[in-house]
Amino acid sequence: MQKTGAHRVRPPHPRDRRPQGEARPVPPVPRSPAAFIETLSRQRGVGADREFESFLALPEPDPTEVFIGMTTYDSLRANARIQRNPKVVWDFLRFARTMDLKAYVYVRPVEGPPFDLARLAARPGEVLEVGVRRVTDPAGFDATRPPFIELLSGQPGVGDSWELEVVKGKDTAGLTVGMTVYQDRQAADAAIGALREHPTTAAYFATFEPVALQYATSTTNH
Repeated sequence: MQKTGAHRVRPPHPRDRRPQGEARPVPPVPRSPAAFIETLSRQRGVGADREFESFLALPEPDPTEVFIGMTTYDSLRANARIQRNPKVVWDFLRFARTMDLKAYVYVRPVEGPPFDLARLAARPGEVLEVGVRRVTDPAGFDATRPPFIELLSGQPGVGDSWELEVVKGKDTAGLTVGMTVYQDRQAADAAIGALREHPTTAAYFATFEPVALQYATSTTNH
């Protein structure tokens, strides 16, 4: 069975180490990702855990810094069992109070090469593009995505791409997730510039609303 991943895209909360202008006010709490990740990583059925820091968002820049967290699970059943662990729940609730989520989904790869979170954009300088999209035209999305991915993959410095099915999460109606790896920031910038005004890009982007479209680099290399 392919692994299922929890995919968290989050701006820091104002009580986090950086300010967040639009966050909801909550009582002061410490930022405690380490405690949660340490507890989670000890659970049976949990694989790699990674965090990426976004340096660019499209179509509009984020008002504050955004982090992307991903965890692999052996299955949804394993995830459900882990979520019944009181220690995991307690540490997660403390962690969740320190952030506002842009997206929170569980995904399964359905297209692309074998997916290995531990090696995903793990080389120094590599960039990970993560797109969480709310599809408004499913037929158009299915028709325009393959030529867009072909165009993107042909750009210098562009690596593997994946399409991931959303199988669980928060407000998931119409959500899909795509990921692409770039050799470095220069390659990502060049690809964005080359594709921005291309008619293939326009046709593809007209089929969905971007929930989170982030370009990020790894903060953890497990």
